[in-house]
Amino acid sequence: MPLHPVMSPIMKAWVNLRSVNITNPTTTADYFASQWVDPSDIFSVLLLLGPEIVQQAVAQLAGRAITPVAFSFGWVAYSAKALLSMIGDGRLMPETDMLNTLVIGADSKHVRTASSWILGRLLRDLDDRYDKEMEGEESHVPPSQSVSARPGFTEKEKGISHQQGKPWEALRISVYQVINQDGHNHGVPHCDWVWYSGFVVILGQLVIAMLPWVLYGQWGTFLITAYGNFLALLSGSLPQWRKEKWSCPRNGGATVTLTQGNGSRHAVVILGEKKAGLDLEILARGTRTSAPSRVTRLAAALLAIQWIGLLITADGLAIDTWYLLGIGALGSIQNVIAAGARRSPSALGVHIRDIGQPIRGNRVADVLKAAERQYPGLGMSLVPIFFPGSMRVQPSEFDFWRAANERQMGPNRFGTRIDNLPPPPQSSTIQMAADVPEHDLINTEEKHI
Repeated sequence: MPLHPVMSPIMKAWVNLRSVNITNPTTTADYFASQWVDPSDIFSVLLLLGPEIVQQAVAQLAGRAITPVAFSFGWVAYSAKALLSMIGDGRLMPETDMLNTLVIGADSKHVRTASSWILGRLLRDLDDRYDKEMEGEESHVPPSQSVSARPGFTEKEKGISHQQGKPWEALRISVYQVINQDGHNHGVPHCDWVWYSGFVVILGQLVIAMLPWVLYGQWGTFLITAYGNFLALLSGSLPQWRKEKWSCPRNGGATVTLTQGNGSRHAVVILGEKKAGLDLEILARGTRTSAPSRVTRLAAALLAIQWIGLLITADGLAIDTWYLLGIGALGSIQNVIAAGARRSPSALGVHIRDIGQPIRGNRVADVLKAAERQYPGLGMSLVPIFFPGSMRVQPSEFDFWRAANERQMGPNRFGTRIDNLPPPPQSSTIQMAADVPEHDLINTEEKHI
C-alpha cells in the first residue's frame, strides 16, 4: 500500500527509513507504523468519551433557536445519556456545578439551596470577576490581632506592618438591578464570542473535511462531519433545553441575594423589579420544569439511533482518519471552552447591570450593618447566613439592631409572622371560653385528673 499523502513528513521519513510493512504487518514496528498511518479504530472509540463536557457545552449555549455546539468526541455517549434522561426524570439540563449556592429572599428571609445551572454559573462568573479585582490586596489581619481588639497596644508592638496594596475586604456585596428595556428579553441570552465560536468551529470543520474530497476524491470524511454537525445542532436545539434552563415566571420577582454563605467573601444582590425580570427564588430549585412532551421523547430516541448509525459508519472508514481525528479534536476544544468559559449575565439570559455601589468593609458585621441601613431587611436576611451562631454587637449598636429586628418581626406586605402574633383581646378570650359546651369542660377536667 503506498504511503498516504496526509501523513506528516516526519512520519513518512520514519516509515521509509524503517522500510516497515504497513500492508501486512508482522513485527511490532509494522503494527505501530500501520496504526499511525491510518488509526481507523480509534475515532469510533473516542466518540464514546466525554458526554459530560458535551452536556455542559449545550447547557451553556442553549436558549436561542439554534445552539451552536460543534460535532466532537462524546456526542454518541451523550445521546444515549439524553435518551435515558428523557425516559427517566425528563431533564436535559445538568445540576449546578457551583456547590452550596444559596438564594436568600430579602423580604421573606427564605433560604434556598440552588440547583439551577444558570444561577450557579452566574455566581461563579461574578465571583471570578471579584477575585480578579482583589488581586494584590493586603493580607488579612485576624480579629485577635486587630488594633480594635487590643486597645492600648500600638501596631508596631503588635507586629502589624502597613502593606502597600488594596485594603482587605472581609465581605463585598455587589448590587445589581434588573434591566427593563427593549432588546433585553429575560430568559433569552445575548450572543457573545462563546456563542459565535460554535459556528466558526463548525465552518472550520467542514473546510477540513473537504480537503480529502478535493484532493483525493474521498467524500466519506465530509459526509461524517456534515451529518455529525447536523445531528449536534438538532440535539442541542430541542425546545426542552429552554424550558428547563429558565423554568420560572418572567414577570418580575423579589430582591434576592446569591452567595455561598459563611466563609464566602462575596454576595450578589439583585434588586427586585415589578413586571420585569426572572423570579430567581423559583428558578433556584427549578420546580416549574415542564415534563418533556411525547414529541421530545421521540426526537431524543431518533437522535440516539442516528448517532449510533454515525458511529457504525465512522468505524467503517479505513482511510483519512487523521482528518476525522483533527475534526473531532477541534470540536472537543470548542466544547471544552464553551462548557467552562466565563460569560456576562446577559449571555446567560439574566439581564442585570451593576449599579456601581458595592457595599464592602474589613469586618463582615460592618458590611451587614451598612447593607441593612441602605436596603432595610437585606442585612437582617444575611445575618444568620454569615453568622450561624448569632452575631455579637457593641452596646453602641443596640438601638440600630433592635430597630432592625423589630422591622423583621413586624408585619409586612406578606402579613404577620405566626411566631409574633399579637395576643387576642380579653373579650375574645372570655367569649371563646363561654362558647365551649359544659360537657366538654367536664371531659377536659377529667383528662387532666
